[in-house]
Amino acid sequence: MGHSVWRMQGEGTNIAVLADCHIHENGPQFPPELFQRLQGADLIVTLGDMGEKAGLDRLQEIAPVLGVRGQDDADDMRTRRDVLVLTEGRYRIGCVFDAVAAGLADSSDPFVASDDVVEVSRRLFGSRIDVLLHAGTHKADERRFGQSGSALNPGSAVMPAEGHSPSFLRLKVTDDGCFGQIIRIG
Repeated sequence: MGHSVWRMQGEGTNIAVLADCHIHENGPQFPPELFQRLQGADLIVTLGDMGEKAGLDRLQEIAPVLGVRGQDDADDMRTRRDVLVLTEGRYRIGCVFDAVAAGLADSSDPFVASDDVVEVSRRLFGSRIDVLLHAGTHKADERRFGQSGSALNPGSAVMPAEGHSPSFLRLKVTDDGCFGQIIRIG
């Protein structure tokens, strides 16, 4: 499984991260309030199961869209890869749909890193990563990843798991740090 690297540029990058939306013509749709909450994003990263291309097109009206493929994704150049690495300054952010299938975790719900996560990260992403973005559970979650990193799951803005609010992740990457915040919708 190869990886693709996207280099961020600037004095800080605002990233909106979405997953598990399953947008289909005769099915679920984005909640209208989501688009206002996405304003100001420099990049929208999708972590799979976004559904049809029309959903990605709608997000592209706000900011460039880049992501990884899940199980429910139409063929699209923006989400053709299984693994994505985002870099800015000293920070490396690894993106996958299913952390368990990728060998990074023993469990996704709750997230439990695999014993050989350092080696698997190097194989998948080309080196260690500071943040792992993953999906597939429809539940927002933040856990430890490695000695000083975080594993972040944005949940679903459209079809959250029972008992969970619709959500996405806002990630701010600057020279001073990489800061994530789960944004609840509605």
